Amino acid sequence: MRLWTLQAPEVVAAVRSDGRYLAEWDRVIVNWRPAFRAMVAEMRGRDIVCDSAPPIWCWPGRALRRNRIRQTANSLLGDDQWAHGIWLLKLDVPDSQTLATSYSRWNDYLGVTMDLLRAKGLSDGPAFAPGAAPMNWGPELENEWDQPQVVIPELRCEWLLTARPYLPDPETAARIAADPLLRAQPQCVRPD
Repeated sequence: MRLWTLQAPEVVAAVRSDGRYLAEWDRVIVNWRPAFRAMVAEMRGRDIVCDSAPPIWCWPGRALRRNRIRQTANSLLGDDQWAHGIWLLKLDVPDSQTLATSYSRWNDYLGVTMDLLRAKGLSDGPAFAPGAAPMNWGPELENEWDQPQVVIPELRCEWLLTARPYLPDPETAARIAADPLLRAQPQCVRPD
């Protein structure tokens, strides 16, 4: 399956030096972890082994539609991430290593799991039984504005087709240039 993803320079460096990259739980927002763990369990049930790591988010296609990439990037990334550096990776991943779902349903599911945590006064942990937060893990889209998303268990060197720096749009670049804290943020070494 042809996919694309946006990642930090360290991720590209890890794939190139180690042959693979596994995401880390400490990079997942704390009150999102129960939903992410449910996704890992769903992947495990489909024989997609995550090695106890959270999934890596991708989007289907060859990353040829520049507007879609830019829209996705601007929706998901903060100025601090842009200032640090972002890379666009194009992948060819075996279908057996992918889980495609509805982006809309996933966001609704995140909301439900966060509400359940909040109701128990928790920010993480098994605060609810799996049946208390059902999720339709199918690829069907909810409406005409919904988009498919795909998660994979890791990034592997053999799946990587291309990796290139992906620069912020001019408005984001201007915000970064005007913010002394973001300007002072150490830039990562190019992962060659």
